[in-house]
Amino acid sequence: MKKRIAVFLAMILTLSLTLALCAPAFAYEAPKRYLLLGDSITEGFGVDNPDEACYGRIVADTNGYEYENLARVATDSGDLLTRLNDYSYYRWAVQDADIISLSIGANDYLANENVYALAAGALFRLNDRQLDEIAEGFFENLCGIIDAIDALNPDATILLQTVYSVWYGFAANAFDSAAKRCNAVIERYAEQNPGRVVICDISPAMNGVHEHLADDCVHPNAAGNVAIARIVLAQLHDLGLGDGLEPVVNVPGVDYNLFEQMISPKFLGTFVTILVKLLTGNGVNIRR
Repeated sequence: MKKRIAVFLAMILTLSLTLALCAPAFAYEAPKRYLLLGDSITEGFGVDNPDEACYGRIVADTNGYEYENLARVATDSGDLLTRLNDYSYYRWAVQDADIISLSIGANDYLANENVYALAAGALFRLNDRQLDEIAEGFFENLCGIIDAIDALNPDATILLQTVYSVWYGFAANAFDSAAKRCNAVIERYAEQNPGRVVICDISPAMNGVHEHLADDCVHPNAAGNVAIARIVLAQLHDLGLGDGLEPVVNVPGVDYNLFEQMISPKFLGTFVTILVKLLTGNGVNIRR
């Protein structure tokens, strides 16, 4: 009897040791945490249901990430730097993130208090010095933003997005002047700080693709968000951070017309939409 008990205990001990040795193979791997920071492009302003259909949500759903989006409309580089330094919930989110998509810089021009004067001067290349000064300010803030993220979470992968340019008509030079300077700052930062960010060029999803542009002629619409998601997914796949390549869209995006929402009666908003599309060279797709 004692011999049987001893054999039984030996079997239990052997099984316990085997399970203990195999435990790492069966260990639960928590999903990666995906955080979006920056402006309205990242927020998903071009769709009426950004929480469900912006490109960040699509990327997260495709790769099974935990997802948080702290991007906000009209955020410029100074705004984001302040939030990272002063707002505890931004800091907590950064500390927990494995991957961060960052879109910033365009609003240093577009949300500038002198935006109309800047745009008018840029049309005729009359204020290059002023535009360059804004770019220098963006570079200083970008350095501060990445430093703040690194101080909180040096292991996070940062996808720093380029600024696309989607105006081709009379107003094209105004948008191009800002976009080119922003992208030059992004490239300069990456060259001076190798390995700290991964440049994510989203322009192929937007430049020259009218069908991906919201009616305000600035933001990606539902199709544009899917197209950007495809670019981000490919880059994450190449980095070994995700397996998905084809976007998973659980909830289709609903295109948002800013002017028809802001301007009443509706026909005036429609008129402004048509006018803006003609001025920006996007009139080939006036009414979808």
